[in-house]
Amino acid sequence: MARLHEGDVMKLKLREISRIILIGFLSSSVAACQGSNLGSSLEVALAPASPSSPEQIREKPPQPTPLATSPITSNPTANPEPKPTNSPASSVNFINSDRFSAQLKALALQSLLKEPITERNLLKELFYINFTNSQPQYDQFIDLDTAPAPLKAWIRDLNKLGTIAPKTGQEFKPNILVARREYARWLLETNNRLYKKQPSRQIRLAQPTDSVSFPDIPQSHPDFAIIQGLANAGLIGGTGEPFRPNDPLLREELVQWKIPLDLRQPLPNATLETVRQSWGFKDSDRISEKALSAIYADAQLRDISNIRRSFGFTTLLQPQKPVTRAEAAASLWYFGTAVDGTSVSKVLETE
Repeated sequence: MARLHEGDVMKLKLREISRIILIGFLSSSVAACQGSNLGSSLEVALAPASPSSPEQIREKPPQPTPLATSPITSNPTANPEPKPTNSPASSVNFINSDRFSAQLKALALQSLLKEPITERNLLKELFYINFTNSQPQYDQFIDLDTAPAPLKAWIRDLNKLGTIAPKTGQEFKPNILVARREYARWLLETNNRLYKKQPSRQIRLAQPTDSVSFPDIPQSHPDFAIIQGLANAGLIGGTGEPFRPNDPLLREELVQWKIPLDLRQPLPNATLETVRQSWGFKDSDRISEKALSAIYADAQLRDISNIRRSFGFTTLLQPQKPVTRAEAAASLWYFGTAVDGTSVSKVLETE
């Protein structure tokens, strides 16, 4: 019985040593989380409560197994019940260990923020997710660093809007030429996206039963609904000439297609001289006659004109120069005039 009791005492000692080590580890962890919500939660949730008296944590010593009673015999004297021996080694100093634990917790508490902690606030701070300002996911173009610096933000906004597409994979290829069919799609989709709450300003897609305006854009063409829709709206010519969907878009064509969607009214009459006076281009005589009104009207928009936004300040328009994808995208970032207009960034902010 003495050996059994000594084994129990050793278990108590090992348990108490383990508890002291655990408290020290938790105290160090809490101190390492100084200034964070995690530190507060660890201290509140994991720190063991200090016992009020040593008796609350002292385990009762094992009671000896009672001896089986034997039948009464002729000997009336019963065998005395053995009593457990009280060894000095069985006394564990719980008070000292509790004092050490309290000191460790006090050090940890000193490093924590002195602010009230409630279960509700703790859960709110740890698990609150703000969905109000979350933005839809989109694939960013990985080659925007090759685009002209002033145009990068506008291309990025249009990508977020979802109305321009990469050329291959996630590459926008900002410096290669844009095809006429590409710009036609971007123009219609961006206009309709910016004015999705104003159907009167949207461009209607052509129906499969609509008449064909371009011999090379039949009803079976994948872009028929878009290109024919622009022709039905009078934004691009449909005089029976080929549309040439894969040819590069020219600078004067960009202005011709875009400016009617800015003014929303008939274009003013213009001559070569009025264009020269309004823009001061040294090569004004190279502008096609059918593009004069559009280029003159674009000058009335001043700093928000399509020419200045896409090509920057220039004294040479180079009207027959092909347009890059970056320049084409820049022209679509803003629709309208200074009084009545909207930008892609403004629409993105309201969504």
